[in-house]
Amino acid sequence: MGECVTVIGAGSWGTALAKMLALNGMQVVLHCYPPEIAEGITRNLRNPLYFPEVELPSTVRATTDIAAALQASLTAYLVVPSRYLRAFMTNDLEAWQAWGPGRAVLCNCTKGLLLNPTERTDAWLATLLPDVQLCHLAGPNFAKELVRGLPAATVVAGPEKAAQRIQAQLMSDYFRIYTGAELIGVEVAGFYKNIIAIAAGAASELGLGHNARASLVTRALAEMGRLVAYFGGDPATLMGLAGIGDLMLTCSSELSRNFQVGMRRARAQSLDTILSEMVEVAEGIQACEAVHRWPTEHGLSGWPELPIAEEVYLVVHEGAEPRESLMRLMRRPPKAE
Repeated sequence: MGECVTVIGAGSWGTALAKMLALNGMQVVLHCYPPEIAEGITRNLRNPLYFPEVELPSTVRATTDIAAALQASLTAYLVVPSRYLRAFMTNDLEAWQAWGPGRAVLCNCTKGLLLNPTERTDAWLATLLPDVQLCHLAGPNFAKELVRGLPAATVVAGPEKAAQRIQAQLMSDYFRIYTGAELIGVEVAGFYKNIIAIAAGAASELGLGHNARASLVTRALAEMGRLVAYFGGDPATLMGLAGIGDLMLTCSSELSRNFQVGMRRARAQSLDTILSEMVEVAEGIQACEAVHRWPTEHGLSGWPELPIAEEVYLVVHEGAEPRESLMRLMRRPPKAE
């Protein structure tokens, strides 16, 4: 019997992680919020809502009981969308607080920001679970490709031994894992690229060309660097997989849910329509709202200049026209790079 690990969240990314961990010899307990997913995996080793065509290894066991899922191991991968994270964690707070104090490792795979109030997920988790070692996983990783066994790489940031535990569990011939200590940069890159992907999707739908996309990605990287520095992280982290790697991926493919949101807004579809028709969560929708609200909610001065993110917020939440947002960006006062 291999080492037991827990995956919290049975969406596309959680399902892909469960499969990869199981193929690496792990006994995987997959926590499923919808009972029908747990039933589907238990009956035929298939997730009926995400990747129903993919058979999972027999070493994946599904449950809807969070306490049982946590008790099974000392390593958990948290793959819960940010809009549900606070309620999900606090509903079973006793189970989380009783989970392996000082020995447990929680690998946060959520790429979003919290609202009401605005907060980074890692900062909130660290306060909620001070006795748990916290890591963050991010990189250019589409679940649809990983579940098929296509090669990719990613980075896990956190305390050295905790990050090495995650690395050892996930490393394979087709998934290369790097470790790092700069958690803030990895987290900020993970949520900010989703905001920029919405802009990239709109630019693609409007036919703005390759020059525009390259310019967008480059200037977005500058915005990400300012925000990482503001939160006390190292902007150099953005030169890695979680930064430029994930930014390039999510800004260049319709496999990105956030890219699809941008395309659909450029077609003049309303946010309500987009949300009603999406099965999975596009984290950039909430992230751009959180970035917009952040300085006011926290009474901050010196908040970095984030013009692309602000225009994405206006397009997504205020109904601004994408071409008008483009003109506002292009007509900003001249400045040095």
